[in-house]
Amino acid sequence: MKPMSEPDRDLLCALQTIWGFEHFRDHQQAIVEAVLADRDVLAVLPTGGGKSLTFQLPALLSRGTTLVVTPLVALMENQVRRLRDQHVAAAGLHSELPAAERRAVLEGIDEGRWSLLYLAPETLLAPGVWDRLTRIPISRIVLDEAHCLASWGSSFRPAYHRLGAARRALGHPPLCAFTATATPEVLEALVRLLGLVRPRRLVVHPYRPNLNLQVRWTWTARQRRVQISAFLEQHRADAGLVYLRTRRGTEQLAAFLTAGGWQTAFYHAGVRGEERRRLERDWLNGKLPFLVCTNAFGMGIDHPHVRWVLHANLPSALEEYMQEIGRAGRDGHPATALLLASEPTGLLDPSDRQLQTHLQREREAQRQKAREVLKHLPATGIFKPDEALSLALLHEQGRLIWETPFEYRRTDRQEVVLKTPDYSMSGYVWTRRCRWQFLLAAFGLPESDPCGHCDRCCNRHAV
Repeated sequence: MKPMSEPDRDLLCALQTIWGFEHFRDHQQAIVEAVLADRDVLAVLPTGGGKSLTFQLPALLSRGTTLVVTPLVALMENQVRRLRDQHVAAAGLHSELPAAERRAVLEGIDEGRWSLLYLAPETLLAPGVWDRLTRIPISRIVLDEAHCLASWGSSFRPAYHRLGAARRALGHPPLCAFTATATPEVLEALVRLLGLVRPRRLVVHPYRPNLNLQVRWTWTARQRRVQISAFLEQHRADAGLVYLRTRRGTEQLAAFLTAGGWQTAFYHAGVRGEERRRLERDWLNGKLPFLVCTNAFGMGIDHPHVRWVLHANLPSALEEYMQEIGRAGRDGHPATALLLASEPTGLLDPSDRQLQTHLQREREAQRQKAREVLKHLPATGIFKPDEALSLALLHEQGRLIWETPFEYRRTDRQEVVLKTPDYSMSGYVWTRRCRWQFLLAAFGLPESDPCGHCDRCCNRHAV
């Protein structure tokens, strides 16, 4: 056997001492070594693939602070709690921290105490935080759940678009972007918008042989609720999640199910922070067998025994869908992902079509506002909060460059037209192929054999 190199020994020693694992998973060591090589990294690991360890371990073997930029408080708190249980110098900084804890975290930044510091992009750029970060050594920046830049950056999280400039202003440390799902188009957008420099790309195959994919048509709003109730009855003893696109939809469905005797609650970004934490705990400990939620729920919540995920209407994109179904069956045991879609004509049940039209109109309104802002935008300028979304959209279009996180410059470039993906959620619903084959092709992965267990494969077997 080839003797293990000294770096490998260091890695395994840290892996065993801190995490208690004897070996890396197949893909983990390659990613850890790429991060430790101080390169920009773009890594795609499916939900439950051990992604966090691949940047946490290098942080403990590096000098300085690793900044972990992440979108959700639940995700921060979950990871920080686990790291502290392992006696790692980690902290999270977010708006829900009590004043005393916030002061302690800020003091720790000044002292260079934290090996890992978790914070949202808005917090990173906030007065009183940014100034401190510019005065300490930053070993690297990790963008966890990096797909949020493409999904949310120009709609309601515009601070994501200033992260590339933030990296340069902090002395150009390596930037490592991690996500569970990304199409080829999204990966290219991440490289461009973050300014990644010759990133090492690592993509782990997302196929899950224990996850059974199903799509069912609904012909009326009433039938949709009947199908939801019937599915829940079949899985009464199992933990799961119901996803909808809108906050109002989660509230209405949760009220309907509660009136029918189900123990559940709605969860979305508009719910108060302390209430969201309580709902997360109640779901994790089984007090609530399932939640009715928007895509605000799930990232960073570790529950390996989820047996089902139900989408009560069409998700906005395949990336979102893959993220959410990936929360089922992480323990390797059989799990089901059911998607309810409006009937093909949209005449009897137009709800999916109406929702999609509404969201497209909102998006077009944002674009129109950005065009109006552009007419009056100076050649160079300073960030203004009331222009944040328009500036983010112009950056997405390639018509604006962030010179620093707080100063921009217009460009004379033509608008970058984002390539329309070859695959879509409607294509997934309509496909006659194996559903896993469709998803893998959509994410740019090699052609695979039919899975043999999705609804398309099972229907062919029945015929």
